[in-house]
Amino acid sequence: MQLGMQLEKLPRERMPWEKLPDVCGGKLCVYAESFRELARSFHKEHPAPGLDRRTFFEEERLRENCEVIAGHLMEVADIMEQTAGEVTSAEPMEERTWRKLARGLKEKGLYLEGACRLPRQSGSQISLTLWTNWPEGVSAREAEEVLERVLGIRYCLSLSAPEKVEREERTYLFVEEPCFLAFTGFARVMKGSEQISGDNYSILQSERGTLTLLLSDGTGSGEEASRGSGWVLDLMEKLLETGYSPETALRMVNATAVTKGEELGHPTLDICQLDLERGDCQFCKAGGAISFRKRGSEMEEIAGGQLPLGIFQDLEPQRQYLRLQEGDSIILMTDGVLEAFRDRGYEDAVRDCLANMEDETPREMAEKLMQLAIFASEGKVRDDMTILAATLWKNP
Repeated sequence: MQLGMQLEKLPRERMPWEKLPDVCGGKLCVYAESFRELARSFHKEHPAPGLDRRTFFEEERLRENCEVIAGHLMEVADIMEQTAGEVTSAEPMEERTWRKLARGLKEKGLYLEGACRLPRQSGSQISLTLWTNWPEGVSAREAEEVLERVLGIRYCLSLSAPEKVEREERTYLFVEEPCFLAFTGFARVMKGSEQISGDNYSILQSERGTLTLLLSDGTGSGEEASRGSGWVLDLMEKLLETGYSPETALRMVNATAVTKGEELGHPTLDICQLDLERGDCQFCKAGGAISFRKRGSEMEEIAGGQLPLGIFQDLEPQRQYLRLQEGDSIILMTDGVLEAFRDRGYEDAVRDCLANMEDETPREMAEKLMQLAIFASEGKVRDDMTILAATLWKNP
């Protein structure tokens, strides 16, 4: 374990771990082409005319399923190529910067064995290979202050990185903090005497500088509805974390829901992905209720316009983009909230309630709107109600 101390004195050469990205990136590109070739093998022509009705529909269903599989394989190939581009863009740390990092980290009981920059489309990442001789270990977050002091940029420990540096060498990823921060809040109420809500939601933070809000309304209410909406969110989370785009993940979830038939009912799905680097957001909806963008007292509606999941095999998500400003809020809700305001004009009443709110946090906004919904329905909760809100602020 003498290498960490020797590197402070010896001229820096390209180390073996810095050559690995070239090899790994090349392999990923080869794998990607293999997946594309496999996808092409699934292509089938439309059934020939003249077949009897039953055979025609069987052949057409087989063709549609093959096209779905081919599309999935093509998406995997795209993700591999994208990852290869990120891997091969690794740049060795400059000698002077290396020495400063090594000295700063040593003051905190950390020894530097490897360091490189990983440029990306938004911000950058730093990879550090570290170890310590402290028996109890050292928090990996101790390196954040050193990186900021040496590089002049604020980095935070990656969500997937280990929290503690120990005697054994390990590689830790640090991600540049985005330009914006998003604060979130929610409120939910169950229908009548139900013990379980048929609505489910999820908030995903990505190392690529995105925050994704997911909201699904199951068919009906209670445990059965929760099972359908919960299944949708579980699969969506896995696909998004793997690297699929929201619209591709939505198509894949829909295709799988079609094969399950009536087992899951037909849940809705709202996806809102906020880019914390650029300050914009993208909506994809499948049967979800109307959503809103709030800027002070100005309100903008984001309409649904799509059928719920699992009805038709072919689902082409309609993407809607919004450019956000500091202080803008995004509000998602299930249709139970709108139903509560049916005697007051549905969407118009909700829009007016939100427009009149001032300086509320996302949590306060969601809870206040929920209280108004319960009051509007005279305390009779006819359907599960869930509200999810997020507000964008500049990163100080």
